Amino acid sequence: MKNLTDLGDIRKWLASKGVENYTISEDLNITVHGNVSLEGKIEGKELPVKFDVVDGFFNISNNSLETLEGCPKKVAKDFNCSNNKLPILFGAPAIVGDFDCSNNELKNNLSYGPKEVYGYYNCSNNRLTSIDGAPRSIVEYFNCSNNLITSLKGGPKYVDGFFDCSQNRLESLKGGPITVGQDYICFWNQLKNLSEIADEIGWNLITDISLNHITKSFDEEKKTWKYRGEEVIGHILKPLVDLTDKEDIKKWLGKHGVKDYHILKDNSVKVQGDVNLSKKLENLSKLPLRFHEVSGEFDISDNVLTTLEGCPKRVGGNFLAYKNELTTLKGGPIEVGKNFIVLKNNITSLEYSPLKVKEDYICSHNPLKSLVGIVDVGGFVFSNLLIENLKHQEFTYNSVKTYKYQGDSVLDYLERECKVLTEEEQVFEMTRRNIQSAINKMINNDTLKKEMINDTLLKNLTKYNLHDLKEMVLMIKNPPKEREKREMSEEEILQSVFDQEI
Repeated sequence: MKNLTDLGDIRKWLASKGVENYTISEDLNITVHGNVSLEGKIEGKELPVKFDVVDGFFNISNNSLETLEGCPKKVAKDFNCSNNKLPILFGAPAIVGDFDCSNNELKNNLSYGPKEVYGYYNCSNNRLTSIDGAPRSIVEYFNCSNNLITSLKGGPKYVDGFFDCSQNRLESLKGGPITVGQDYICFWNQLKNLSEIADEIGWNLITDISLNHITKSFDEEKKTWKYRGEEVIGHILKPLVDLTDKEDIKKWLGKHGVKDYHILKDNSVKVQGDVNLSKKLENLSKLPLRFHEVSGEFDISDNVLTTLEGCPKRVGGNFLAYKNELTTLKGGPIEVGKNFIVLKNNITSLEYSPLKVKEDYICSHNPLKSLVGIVDVGGFVFSNLLIENLKHQEFTYNSVKTYKYQGDSVLDYLERECKVLTEEEQVFEMTRRNIQSAINKMINNDTLKKEMINDTLLKNLTKYNLHDLKEMVLMIKNPPKEREKREMSEEEILQSVFDQEI
């Protein structure tokens, strides 16, 4: 079916599909105050109408669509385009509730898909080779199973629900999520080991790799093993620590003044109180044991640590790791009850930042180029990076300028300006900006003439979401008629009064 350009035809089509409570703008974009269910109702390869905003859910599943052009730019609730023939997500809204694009013909990656998803994200049963372009955080589950994926790079880092990357072509879990709140499912790949598994798995790990010496159950039908996620992580991290005997651990803790502790089954240490190891690690480059949780302050500052591996995942008080030789935050805590302080290191990226810092996040005096990676800060962020147009206080510490930002303003900035784009999306965005700049210059210089404006230009302005600019261009192509400034005769009035405003 061709695109409908007649207002009456659009209304008839909407009525035939049960779409109600809508308005149609002058340029024929449709806003719906409610839900749109077009499941199995669309003839042809594309939508024949253009939606703008839908403040309910939008369901176009079980059709034969080959493009998402015509879909709304904003969907307040869920967006479902599953069971179509889509090769790309171009035209999808940027912000949705649940997002389901499963059972399509998606290739390459998730470019042009939504960057903010407030529910689950399901891209299973496609032909994806990468999940690059996915949102950084997923509130519910992320399912990319049954694709051709060879790398988890560019996928989500924080998944509150389950993470399913089963039935792909992965040889490594490198680049995958840092935390998974529920099950981590990775069977039927080409994995050699689990060395790059998430830092935290809330429920179980389901895999076809057999591990010895930890509790497990076997699924005869799928030929997969189920392990407790926490035990798997402890098992994998064992080779990283020097002390694996409980008596040796007790001696080391006693020597360093750690009290009120409990050694868990996996030999990790839970402490009720503070742990002060500042200036005490005697040239160690890493902790010789693994802490599980510390209810008070955890201080490993002023040492020569090169990694945070072995640090507790949850710290009730301050976490202090300043003046070390850290290059990454990998292995650090997931939650910090007070301040997170890692200044004076060699950290180049804030990836693996805690999911929550209740007070201040202090990362100044590091060779950072971006604050991308910060997730949730209740207090202030201290950094040497100057963010233009963001309210801050400036002061000098040890001859280095430091900027103090309100935590929530940094998070808003990162959400707005620093979305991680795929290479394809970066090219698209740069092209969009260049078109916008070039056409604006022509309008301002009065060099864009009526006869130059053709369907191709208008189509490109639509493709690159330059809708306001398109309206300005159309005003040049079709300027409003000036009213005649003379008195009209009675005969002229009778000819006009029923057809136009006079």
